[in-house]
Amino acid sequence: MDVQQLYSARFESQKVLDRKNKIWQVLCKHFFQKHIPTDGVVLDIAAGYCEFINNIEAKKKIAFDLNPDVKRFANKDVQVFNESFFDMTKHLQGAQVDIIFASNILEHLDSKEQVIAAIRVCSEVLKSVKILNNVKIWGGKMLILQPNIKYAGAAYWDFIDHKVALTELALIEAGEMCGLKVSYCLRKFLPYTTKSKLPQHPFLIWLYLKLMPLSGFFMGAQSFLILEKTDE
Repeated sequence: MDVQQLYSARFESQKVLDRKNKIWQVLCKHFFQKHIPTDGVVLDIAAGYCEFINNIEAKKKIAFDLNPDVKRFANKDVQVFNESFFDMTKHLQGAQVDIIFASNILEHLDSKEQVIAAIRVCSEVLKSVKILNNVKIWGGKMLILQPNIKYAGAAYWDFIDHKVALTELALIEAGEMCGLKVSYCLRKFLPYTTKSKLPQHPFLIWLYLKLMPLSGFFMGAQSFLILEKTDE
């Protein structure tokens, strides 16, 4: 599938892209940043138009995406690879990443076996567990923002490139198979898509976050999980 053609048609105008970027500015500042160290290494495995990686604060920022447009949209402080994230181990020497961000990507893979393979390759580049003053410190984290078929229902298939049906429990199980343990899970977080008719003014997005988990209970169709690397 031609991802450049597909996403150019799906987010056809600069107005739509600007609106999405404003949404992500609020999400990064008022939600995601608290889970991400500003002195860490952050990798976005499906950066798309770079709304997350451009707006998050980190010492080093890395973006992978098959869409060649990623190079055009990434800020200058982002190291960009116009390649599949399945090939990231050849670019990253050893376990060196603090945070991997995976937003709306796993449902595009070809099978559940490929979902497990994706989580496993992410686990390989996350920093390992450390022992500091006889205290175990867990390693790197994988942050997953994922449409949940349990709450999205039939609308999950409204996008032609959605192939794999996933729930938060399936992702937790897949993570455990790859040496990652869930440390945080919001079953119902954001609405299913930014193309929804829900109000999307930055103030209303901020208010939505302030009203969590109540707002998510009524409108959430995407789950948010943090899977942490363990030595178990």
